[in-house]
Amino acid sequence: MLRILLYGATGRTGGLILNDALQQGYAVTALVRSPEKLTVQDDHLAVIKGLPTNLADVRQAMVGCDFVISTLSALPESEAFSFRRVAAPHTLETTMRHTITAMEELGIRRIVTLSSIGVADSWPYAPWYMRLAIKLTNFKLTFADHAAQEGLLRQSDLAWTIVRPVALNDNEQRGELVVSYQTTPSPFRMSRRQLAKFMVDCLRDDRYVGKAPLLSERPAENVHRINGDALG
Repeated sequence: MLRILLYGATGRTGGLILNDALQQGYAVTALVRSPEKLTVQDDHLAVIKGLPTNLADVRQAMVGCDFVISTLSALPESEAFSFRRVAAPHTLETTMRHTITAMEELGIRRIVTLSSIGVADSWPYAPWYMRLAIKLTNFKLTFADHAAQEGLLRQSDLAWTIVRPVALNDNEQRGELVVSYQTTPSPFRMSRRQLAKFMVDCLRDDRYVGKAPLLSERPAENVHRINGDALG
């Protein structure tokens, strides 16, 4: 049975990825700071208490794994939306640096990591109001951290996919996923359930290796292809 090392399993998107991966027949190792927050019980779930910013914890958690999925965020939403000055976290950059080190040591190649539209070369495709919020709030620190982890992945020899969704919601029902590049998706929304499914499915989909797709979602009856690429 193939095993996924998952960062962020106690988060909203990470929790959905955990459930989806187990349902698809993967085993999962969740590296979490607070194991008590995980309510899922499954024979194929291993929970390790630790921090992805600690290389020793990453090395321990990665033993026996075949893939890595990261859904970490740099700052809590309350701090990210704030105008109050905070120190740059470097959480994502540090985690990715340790992750690449451990993956190379263990010969693991496939990694899928969560980023966002507006990071790095996708900046022009974020709507003006999003770019304004990034400039005025601590989101600029979050996006800088995302850009740093993306840069590390691009410099590595790993089989990476950087996933850049638009505004996320908690809709229970998935619509149709639209994958695009170099354009501003419309409508500017997608469900976390759709994002979770894509990230798990992506592990064995070579179409997205070495790419940073922009993800959005349309009602099934309105979906159309952008850049020749649409998925359900």
